[in-house]
Amino acid sequence: MSGSSALMAIGHIFLFYILFLSFIEPFGHGAGAPLVKTKSHATPFLCSGPEKGLRVVHKYGPCSPFGLNKTAATSSQILIQDERRVRLVYRSHQKRRGVGKGKGKDARETHPLNNALGAGNFLVQVGFGTPVQTFHLTLDTGSFVTWVRCQPPTSRCPQRQQPLLFYPSCSTTSSNASCWPSCKYEQWYKDHSNAAGNFLVDTLRIEDDVKVEYEIPEFVFLCALTDNGDFGKASGILGLGLGSSSYKFGSYSLVSQTATMFDKVFCHCLPTLENSKGYVYFGEKARENCPFSGSYTPLLRKPSAGSTSFYYVNLTAITINQKRVPISSGVSSPGTILDSGTVITRLPSSVYSVLRSEFQGWMTDYPRAPPDELLDTCYNLEGYANPEIPKMVLHFENLDVNLDQTAITWNAKGKSKVCWAFAANEDGLTIIGNHQQQKLNILYNIPDQRVEIGPGKC
Repeated sequence: MSGSSALMAIGHIFLFYILFLSFIEPFGHGAGAPLVKTKSHATPFLCSGPEKGLRVVHKYGPCSPFGLNKTAATSSQILIQDERRVRLVYRSHQKRRGVGKGKGKDARETHPLNNALGAGNFLVQVGFGTPVQTFHLTLDTGSFVTWVRCQPPTSRCPQRQQPLLFYPSCSTTSSNASCWPSCKYEQWYKDHSNAAGNFLVDTLRIEDDVKVEYEIPEFVFLCALTDNGDFGKASGILGLGLGSSSYKFGSYSLVSQTATMFDKVFCHCLPTLENSKGYVYFGEKARENCPFSGSYTPLLRKPSAGSTSFYYVNLTAITINQKRVPISSGVSSPGTILDSGTVITRLPSSVYSVLRSEFQGWMTDYPRAPPDELLDTCYNLEGYANPEIPKMVLHFENLDVNLDQTAITWNAKGKSKVCWAFAANEDGLTIIGNHQQQKLNILYNIPDQRVEIGPGKC
């Protein structure tokens, strides 16, 4: 065979191979074609960590599905978004205590469901429908409604889908919720953004990196047809709040809908920005993977708290270095909120000022840096290999929690601006934010009305 003939033969074989590959690949997602489960973004090769449970990733960390990096600009943006959320959490908290009930638009904004999305730092990937369509949602223990961006259920299943949208018409298990046709719902946020839509029923799939971990049929969630505002690249919220029995949609919380399957028990470990993966476990797997450390703090369900989606506990004192600062029960009544949707822990002003003075006294050897939004105590630690940061302990009723050093400071601009990661709340409400919850196993045992907190593996 001549050289030219051999080259022609090789070319024919290569062309046949390409054509063969093209035929075995699906042409698209038509109305009658099965949807192929795909991840909307490839995860970076540096992504590592626990491979079981529902994976939790930091939006700006190495496992972020969006390829985002935390910069000085995003640090300020996170803190601004966090302040908006805290203002609305306070208004919602006050309304449940019967204080500050309003009318008109302000009343809509303080509705029990209307907890602002905030910075949405921690993401999980879940699936909806049959065949499954996967999305990245914000993990939020302060909201009880799960919602996802959605195309109208009456629309036809298109051949091509946008990766951030759920298509009910492409799911064979999708239907209207039992509240139909009065399922319409509009969720207003403090910054005047909103998400509106209808409640639907479909299969929810909670997965780990390897397989489907749990399949929840007939799960009720909000199909958000519009979302006017800055919700980032997340497709919605996975709400792990308690739910409100006084509200007609309160039974639609994930905790309530999975009570038989998971016995209203779950735990999470939130990763630091530098670490790769955290996790969420439900039911018996939560007890197995977040083992009892020997101490717990009670969940508070005082009458003054009303019927609420928040998780309240009793924070009695905080120790910084060797100074223990008590927190009066009257200061943050009916208790302290544990909230994965708030970033920075808020403290009553009187408590904050004492702790800040102690922190500043410890840090006198380091040069000061300008404030970063709500964080007013910052330092330039550039050139300091191992700066000494004072230790801190949160004292809950019956439970002491030692904070990791990464939970005590906030890197606003690398080492050139490192801030004390606490803020004052003029309204007196205490909220333990997700920055202080990092690297901890936090198990919510709702039937036994307690929270267990111990060292995590994330």
